[in-house]
Amino acid sequence: MALVHYPTALACDEPFEPFEPLQAHIAAAPPDLAELGAAVARWLRAQALDVGRIARIERLAGGLSHLTYRLRCDRDDLVLRRPLHAQGGAQRLRREFALQAALAPHYPVPEMLHLCDDPHIAGAPFYLMRYVPGIVPQRNTFAHATPTPEDAHRLCANLVDTLIALHRIDPGALGGGDALPADHHPAYLRKRLQHWSSRYHRLKAWTLPDLRWMAQWLIDRVPSHGPVRVLHNDWRLANLVFDAAQPTRIRAVLDWEFAALGDPLMDLGIALSYWVEPGDNALMRRYQWQPSHLPGMFTREQIADRYFAATGRSREHWPFYRVFGLFRYLINLQELHQRHVIEDGEEKAFLTRIWALAHYLNWTCRSLTLGV
Repeated sequence: MALVHYPTALACDEPFEPFEPLQAHIAAAPPDLAELGAAVARWLRAQALDVGRIARIERLAGGLSHLTYRLRCDRDDLVLRRPLHAQGGAQRLRREFALQAALAPHYPVPEMLHLCDDPHIAGAPFYLMRYVPGIVPQRNTFAHATPTPEDAHRLCANLVDTLIALHRIDPGALGGGDALPADHHPAYLRKRLQHWSSRYHRLKAWTLPDLRWMAQWLIDRVPSHGPVRVLHNDWRLANLVFDAAQPTRIRAVLDWEFAALGDPLMDLGIALSYWVEPGDNALMRRYQWQPSHLPGMFTREQIADRYFAATGRSREHWPFYRVFGLFRYLINLQELHQRHVIEDGEEKAFLTRIWALAHYLNWTCRSLTLGV
């Protein structure tokens, strides 16, 4: 899997948390690989899991909310995922595991194997899944090969169609328990918007824009009704595994930690907020998180057109969902700025001027809301 740096979406279904001191958001150092490998090997033996010796263990970079490791065993190829922080995140991890297990008969997800609640094995609760070989796009390239314009076009069509397939799954078919978060309703979304706005302005640096106007604009326009489906909430090329032999085919959808129930157009709005196309402002291209600029790739309008044509959804409230996606993106940028610029994270040099992109997106949203 490729090294990909990207913003991590906030979980819109988590309980409201009190504000914590800034130091509470700094992750502990990742565990030593040799110690982690030895601890996991002992745990595997205790669980009578016959995978043989762990021949190699490596950290897979790309996410900012989880630590992910590939365990190459004699008789299997596994992936271990655990929260970034030693404390907290267990409930979300259990739900992520349960949701993927429930989705497996209906949707392309990795095979879930075992969940461990003991934080002493890997430094935090974790789960094991089977490794899915294939291509995971990087920030500016499609791994080691660039698709032809024709393949890029087919790839984008599959990208949209796979999202639509998720939104056609009846949540009731997935069972209850830990697999699904609380139901979505307009009052709940308004509370989440208020919470995100309050947290943003509690932690934001003076260089970042004021988003209270945007939060209020969204709160005043939350649609009163709409379909309720499972949302991925972080739909990007970097969260998809493409078939190495047939690069336009999606083998698996990864990173379900922010999945929730809600109107599918929320997923589409978030997906388009990350999508950069060749004619975009230089700031958008500077901070792109996926190779959506390659020749043959869809534009944002083409993605939306294919989605609406296939689903028959009305565009009546589309400006709300488009601004909602950008609002969530701006919240993510604040989290990145806090973690890497203010708290001296590993991506400080790259993200030092991310405030300029935040102001550009704020201006974009003002343009989108004119006359709406």
